[in-house]
Amino acid sequence: MIEIKKEEDLIRQYRLDSNACIAKKDVDGVSKYWMPDFVQVAGDGSHTIGKALIAADWKYMFSQSSPMFERLPDEIVVGEAGDLAWEKGKWVYKNDKYWGNYSAMWRKVKGKWFTQCELYVSLNK
Repeated sequence: MIEIKKEEDLIRQYRLDSNACIAKKDVDGVSKYWMPDFVQVAGDGSHTIGKALIAADWKYMFSQSSPMFERLPDEIVVGEAGDLAWEKGKWVYKNDKYWGNYSAMWRKVKGKWFTQCELYVSLNK
């Protein structure tokens, strides 16, 4: 039987590390938590599929004067089987006015958690 609290704490730690990588504009650090077929739905509803394509988008974004953001988890729930988890929380730009809610699906593969998909919803415009 898995220790749910331990798994939730591990996912929370991965999220904090991912946020730290964003602050450093470290795309490789952020993308190490993504599944190969990672799906990202941006705050405006646009979406992209695939780790390599999304990483390329992020590298371009970071090469520009991009807003810096972080995800602040409110809740992480690990499923009974121990291989799927749901995360929800708020996201905020640290240097711009945008903010909203997000959710993420995590999948445990060979003992390590990866994000399968993330959904962001802008709530201020």
